[in-house]
Amino acid sequence: MRSKGILISQLAAAAAIVLAAGCASLQWHKPGTDAAALARDLAECRHSGRTQAQTETLPRAFTSPTPLATTSRAQPVVTGSNQRDADILLLEQDLTRACMEGKGYKLAPVTGDQ
Repeated sequence: MRSKGILISQLAAAAAIVLAAGCASLQWHKPGTDAAALARDLAECRHSGRTQAQTETLPRAFTSPTPLATTSRAQPVVTGSNQRDADILLLEQDLTRACMEGKGYKLAPVTGDQ
């Protein structure tokens, strides 16, 4: 499982990318690659990332419930944690990015010539 420090640094990096792009839309780009090849590679990387992320995280049965509050009798009111889902999403995005970069793509702001 990833530590909070790694998660915070990843969120900071993602925020920096968004700010550096001036809130512009981002798109994968690789010179000489057409839209069909990009779509195939992205679909392949997303599928691979999703599959790997789901196998690398703890099953839902192993996640602990999150106390929300207590009742008037001091009994905890709990709900299932959404942290697992957030961990899977972040890991899936990291794995997809690594796969696309491994194929030679770079994430760049969308311009009129792409």
